[in-house]
Amino acid sequence: MLKVLRGYFLTGLLAVTPLAITLWILWRFYLLIDSTLRPWLQRIPSLRDTYPDFFLTVIGFISFLLLITLIGVFTRNLIGIALLNLVDRTMQRIPVVKNLFTATKQIAEVFLADRRSAFKQVVMFEYPRRGIYSLGFVTSDNRDDPLLSVFLPTTPNPTSGYMLLVPRSNAQILPIAIEDGVKMIISGGAVIDEVQRELLRATARELAADERSQEDSRD
Repeated sequence: MLKVLRGYFLTGLLAVTPLAITLWILWRFYLLIDSTLRPWLQRIPSLRDTYPDFFLTVIGFISFLLLITLIGVFTRNLIGIALLNLVDRTMQRIPVVKNLFTATKQIAEVFLADRRSAFKQVVMFEYPRRGIYSLGFVTSDNRDDPLLSVFLPTTPNPTSGYMLLVPRSNAQILPIAIEDGVKMIISGGAVIDEVQRELLRATARELAADERSQEDSRD
């Protein structure tokens, strides 16, 4: 009985934890904006005397979004890119700080960067040796080229990895959404349903059969 209750408790905890963490982060983000911008807005008499405190927070939040957007516009031009690279190099030279900065930057790139336009399809191929299969993303697919350009990401940080040229005959395109492929890689295979797992098994068997067929034809 205790084992069953423990299982229910862990299942409930697993269901609630992501939501709780997300709400906590959003709440802390709200408090940060409120405590930073509200004192400045309260110095404006027309706002302080006319609108309630909550409305000042809304104005502060909108102002914050506009500020971040303007920074994004600035960092898209040559001067902004140069300044951003300078800050990056400076942070990389400071002991301890460089580790924190690099880790934070990688996490932000994973969750905020939109890489779906660069990734066209999820592909499975034999790598790094025979009998072992890897998941990657097709970045260029020219039908006249016998080689596929494939990005092989690392786990759990898919922002780094390798660019591989994989023979088309040794690769199998998977009917899996890019988002699902990213989830598999970030989780190290933990976030995968039974249908996807069976698809990977069937694809591995198909690739192995193709490899044996190619060997027989060469013999």
